[in-house]
Amino acid sequence: MAITNGIYSALSGATAATRRFDTSASNVANLESVAAPRGSTETTDAAGNSLFRPQRTVDSTTTTGGVRSTQQLVDPVSVQRYDPDAPDADGDGLVNRPNVSLEREAVDQIAAQKQFEANLATIRTADELFDSTLDILG
Repeated sequence: MAITNGIYSALSGATAATRRFDTSASNVANLESVAAPRGSTETTDAAGNSLFRPQRTVDSTTTTGGVRSTQQLVDPVSVQRYDPDAPDADGDGLVNRPNVSLEREAVDQIAAQKQFEANLATIRTADELFDSTLDILG
């Protein structure tokens, strides 16, 4: 059973890495989207357009040895920038944009890739161990 537990843990870790990368990619793709105002719980603007809310993925261990991945909103969800030519600019030329740092997202994506690779290596090793065990028993 130890082999299957290792595979389960590695699969949950690979799934968590995928979710981390997807969340980061969404943040980067929506870097210039209209964001909810700071401290607001609004999900749409006055015209009914969706407001983007950047998120972070947080991993925690489960009692069975796997990884549980949850998403949390970045706090604060938006920052104000001066862009008087933007269609959503207020009277002072300020716009709300997602609180996303390209540097942090790059680090998150590299970490997610390494996390995924490490978990796949664990699955490969467990598969080889399982094959060896079958050879010994057979």
